[in-house]
Amino acid sequence: MAVVFLATLAVGSARAEPINSLGLRTTDASGCHLTDGRGFEAPTIVLMAGAYDKLLPEAAVALKVIDVAIEAGCDIDEPDELGFSPLNAAILYNEPVLVERFLRAGADPHRKIVSPRASINGLDSFEFLHLLEAKAPSQNRAALRQMLRDRD
Repeated sequence: MAVVFLATLAVGSARAEPINSLGLRTTDASGCHLTDGRGFEAPTIVLMAGAYDKLLPEAAVALKVIDVAIEAGCDIDEPDELGFSPLNAAILYNEPVLVERFLRAGADPHRKIVSPRASINGLDSFEFLHLLEAKAPSQNRAALRQMLRDRD
């Protein structure tokens, strides 16, 4: 039922207008990947993590898609093409709501980033957060740091 709801939410319901406006739909019955139908495909959870703040004020739609994907058994640690897991993306975008949600769903903060970008390749979430804090000290990421510590 969760998979059917995700597919409906992603491709046809009235509440999915922000997703439809992005031109996204599920790639298969699992609902774990979204596509634009023109060659772009990404894991649903990490894609919605990236879209979360862009869907304001309809960010609740992104959260619902994330929750349904998690309930459907989509991999909470599946990375995008740059190697970012949903947790890494939430850390990058400084989204405490998403960090907490992903940690509660079992995201592994010790999972190493496997990326073509040498500056982040091999970092875990703690190291990635430290790198971001060093590069942009004006962005307050204290809440993220505390959440990660609480799960360590």
